[in-house]
Amino acid sequence: MIVHNVKIVEKASEQSTEREHKRIYVGCAESDIRYRDMLVNGRHRWEFYSKPTIDFITLDRKGVELANHIPIVDNTIRSVDGVMIVVTDQTSIDTLVLYEIDCSLLYNMPIVGVDVRPKPEGIVPIKLEGKIIKFGWEWFAEFFNTL
Repeated sequence: MIVHNVKIVEKASEQSTEREHKRIYVGCAESDIRYRDMLVNGRHRWEFYSKPTIDFITLDRKGVELANHIPIVDNTIRSVDGVMIVVTDQTSIDTLVLYEIDCSLLYNMPIVGVDVRPKPEGIVPIKLEGKIIKFGWEWFAEFFNTL
């Protein structure tokens, strides 16, 4: 299993103040990894909106059974400042992402669901109701800046 740690630490030359450093776990259903990667790889935009410096933490799910993921998810989520869950129609039926949500709530982690669906009228996991934002850095920054 690979734990991915994407760091956003490079400063623009005109940036003079030190930003607070935060670690964000990004989870998703196995079928939605492309959306997770878009979120994590769009890091060049965070600086326009967000106050903290961000590290994104993700887990590689390929070929690993759920039982082997659980302790890794548990340890990883306990070590972060916040959790973002990519929400699609697959979220409510993916066992691991539901565990990521439960684990986040168990440890009282700030959590937000990032709805990437074109029409957000679909099913949202019950535990994420009232915690959903749109996909976009201006909405991500609102979450980051509350951490």
